[in-house]
Amino acid sequence: MKISIEEALEIVEKVTHQGGLSKVQEIVFRQCWEGSSYQEIARNSGYQLGYIRDVGHKLWQSLSKAFGQRITKTNFQRIINQYQLAASCPTDKCQASPASAFSLPTLQQSTVKYKQEWKEIIDVSKFFGRTIELANLEEWIVSDRCRVVSLSGMPGIGKTSLAAVCAEKIQHEFEYLIWHNVRNAQPIKELLAEIIIFLGQQPGIELPQTIDGLLACLMKYLRQHRCLLILDNYESVLQSGGKAGRYRDNYEGYGQLLRQVADERHQSCLLLTTRELPISLNVKAGDNLPVRSLQLSGLSPEPACEILAAKGLIFTNKEARELVERYSGNPLALKIAAASIQSLYKKNVSKFLSQDRIVFGEIWDLLEQQFNRLSNREKQVMLWLTNQDPHLLHINENDLPGLSIRNVLEALQSLQQRSLIKNDSFCFTQPNMILEYIKEVTHYKSESSILKFTSVPSELSQVPTLSKKQG
Repeated sequence: MKISIEEALEIVEKVTHQGGLSKVQEIVFRQCWEGSSYQEIARNSGYQLGYIRDVGHKLWQSLSKAFGQRITKTNFQRIINQYQLAASCPTDKCQASPASAFSLPTLQQSTVKYKQEWKEIIDVSKFFGRTIELANLEEWIVSDRCRVVSLSGMPGIGKTSLAAVCAEKIQHEFEYLIWHNVRNAQPIKELLAEIIIFLGQQPGIELPQTIDGLLACLMKYLRQHRCLLILDNYESVLQSGGKAGRYRDNYEGYGQLLRQVADERHQSCLLLTTRELPISLNVKAGDNLPVRSLQLSGLSPEPACEILAAKGLIFTNKEARELVERYSGNPLALKIAAASIQSLYKKNVSKFLSQDRIVFGEIWDLLEQQFNRLSNREKQVMLWLTNQDPHLLHINENDLPGLSIRNVLEALQSLQQRSLIKNDSFCFTQPNMILEYIKEVTHYKSESSILKFTSVPSELSQVPTLSKKQG
């Protein structure tokens, strides 16, 4: 049974022999015990965020020294509960020295049980770069105790790999870890039931029949235990052919799950990987909020070149930089290209670059799949952007592809959510791979046919769907 916060403070006072905590230390201790982030503590107490972080850091250092093991913001509740359990141990050894008994490995092994369920997690024994992104995720999830974190980006950019590496690194900060791949769009009731049964460790338990009931049951566990829930390939429950981030029919329950986990107070975290942000998260995310979003871009040249070297390719530094730039630092695209260079060009990067066609085979399929998720308006705007100088681009009614300014702005926003365009001070650019793909599409179809824009909204359905020409 978990002890109360007052009992915890009494234990701290007894173990530290310092007459208890200072006023600010007690504020940090109490609110961390309740699951608040440093941002929330700073906001509630009126102190600066940096000061609260510093007080917290010194507090955990002091407690680590007093208790004889590493104590952090995420594990101090469990450590103090274990101390109380050791203090009440009936053996003479425990009664004589609870602090000593508490630090025994045998006691820790019997009381700390990490339960994990990894479904379809990928092998990340070879992982390149992403040190800054990994540090950000760890800080958000472990230190800031964010309730929802999303990893978004275009296909192949490394979302799943980064999430897997992060989960492996921080797994022991959680009592429960659950990894689910929702690629096959599992109905929300089935997903919730599986998670609840795992958390409850009672396979025969009778579960609620409604989504509301299942969510209420899940939230109870998320409040009682420190859980890390990862949902991979979340875009599978989002619709194609419309604005980004909207749910498929009969999958709105996933949005309800996100809203409750994001809005309600608890001590757990939900981590998503997705090609596009769900609309509800886009609104709730913020730098100082318990919901955070990280949009991945391509790898920097150094780790990207490590991918090429691992494949045994032959290249100069200039050739490697050009290849990385052509594929926008996309790790999966680089691996696919490296395999083609191995088999078709005898590992010679120079010969591959000389043929000036980088989008084909699996890379073409990858981009086509993403492009075909777009609405007709988004496709129109993508093709329009291809013919514009991004540094001279101005949105005005006379220079639009048969669409109103509102339509174009909505399409641009939606394309950003899908990571298909970047906006730097209203200078919109497309990743090099996307530009290459569109050039290939216009090569197969006449440009006048592809770029035939209509001014009447009812005629938008006549814009041809862009797909690879057969034969």
